[in-house]
Order: sequence, then structure tokens, then C-alpha cells
Amino acid sequence: MVLRDGHPVAGHFGSTAGELAVCVKRVGLAVRSDLDTVELTGPEPWLSHFLGETLHGPVPSPGHAAHVAGAWCCRIAPDHAIVVGSWSAAARWARTARKAIVTGAVLGWTDRLDTASALTLVGPRAERLLSDAGLPELPIAGVSESWWSGGLVLLLREAHDRYLLVLDAEHAVDAWQTLFELGRALGLSMVGAEALERLRAAPPPLARP
Repeated sequence: MVLRDGHPVAGHFGSTAGELAVCVKRVGLAVRSDLDTVELTGPEPWLSHFLGETLHGPVPSPGHAAHVAGAWCCRIAPDHAIVVGSWSAAARWARTARKAIVTGAVLGWTDRLDTASALTLVGPRAERLLSDAGLPELPIAGVSESWWSGGLVLLLREAHDRYLLVLDAEHAVDAWQTLFELGRALGLSMVGAEALERLRAAPPPLARP
């Protein structure tokens, strides 16, 4: 275990180097207890204005996401967005939302710390695994929300071979088991935070399946 933003997360499961190799050659699954989720709702003009002010840049249209300061802002619908990021990044979004509401913005926000769980799939076989699971194909920075494995799942394609799934916490174990059953033939293995961080810091060329 290692600390991230003051919270314990799984650093590795025996060998960071071995897990990095899994991410490069096959597909790794990480439980992202280092991430928090903030849900934002509001009428389209108000939500778009708030997102523009907070992102300091273009506002993602529904079905797309923008990454800034350690968090992904995923636009699910004109009146609905989900922010997924580090604990500190999510806390900044929550503070900004509270201030906007105090000044009269017609917004609602919910910290889903206790109701949402996040998983990362990374590697050249991740796309095939998600296809086998019946989840939609997405462009980079594309998002979708659908019913899967007993509950709603938000799927975000962070990069070519990297995906983030946000699930209702009560269905997270079922989803984890489904992915492992489908991924057994693809060489799916658990990976920790250290392998993900090394991959992000110095991404090697990803081998094709």
C-alpha cells in the first residue's frame, strides 16, 4: 500500500515492473481508490457557464470529456456532468460548485465518495475486452453512460489503450468479476498505482495484441 493525497491505495501486487509489462503487452485492471467523483447537474445554460469558468477553456459537448488539473470533466448530457479525479482535484471542484451555488447559480452537486467506484483498464487488449463485455467503442476523450453488469457505468476513453470505468459502488464487485471472467483469455491481471504512474510518466510504445 502507498499513500496518495493522504489516502492508502494499492501500490503494487508484488512487482511493479511485472505489472508495467502487463500494461504494455496485455491488459491490466486497477481499482482506483485514489480517485473521487463529483456529480454536477443543472439547466444547460447554467451548467455550461459553470464548466467554462471552471475549466478555463472549451466546454465538452455531451459524449465528450476534458482533462484539466488532475481531473476529467465528463459531459454526460446537456444538464449532467461527472468529474473524476484525484481527491484534491475533486475537492476543488466541490468547493467551486458550492461557491457558485451561494452566488445564485442554478446547480446541484453530489460527492459520490461512498456511492461510486472507479476502475482503470490499460493495455493493447483493453479495447477488445470492453468489446467482449458489450460496452461501446469510443474515440479518445469520448464518454458514454449505459446499463451494464447490474448498474450504470460511465465509460471514458482516456487514451488509445487506457479506459476509466465509474460504477455504482454496490455493483462494483459484480463488474470486477465480469471483467475478470471475460479477460482471462486475454491475460488480464491486477495492477497497482505505481505501474499506472510509471506508464503515464514515461509511456513506452504499446505492443499490439
